[in-house]
Amino acid sequence: MVVIYDSVLTEPPSSVHCFRDVTLYSNIFLESENLIRCPKGTRSIYWSWIKQYGAHDFIEGLLTEEESQYGVCVGENKNIHCSIINERNLSEIINKLVRFKF
Repeated sequence: MVVIYDSVLTEPPSSVHCFRDVTLYSNIFLESENLIRCPKGTRSIYWSWIKQYGAHDFIEGLLTEEESQYGVCVGENKNIHCSIINERNLSEIINKLVRFKF
């Protein structure tokens, strides 16, 4: 399974640590490939951001909005709808990812 996260989910008001927890869980327990979709021209900025906070460990790559990739999308108005990843909705997002896997 491929999981594609909107890039804004890596930055405040989201918790970059909770973002890392979601990607860790989906990579290890769901055997998913994690990707981040970001606006054109921002790929290196987002990579530097998540690397600075140690949230890059379970990210396979970054896509621009113009690139197409089939997968479960996480973000506003996506397969898994959320505008923020934090301690309050972390388990809900993980549970929804589990349902997509099975």
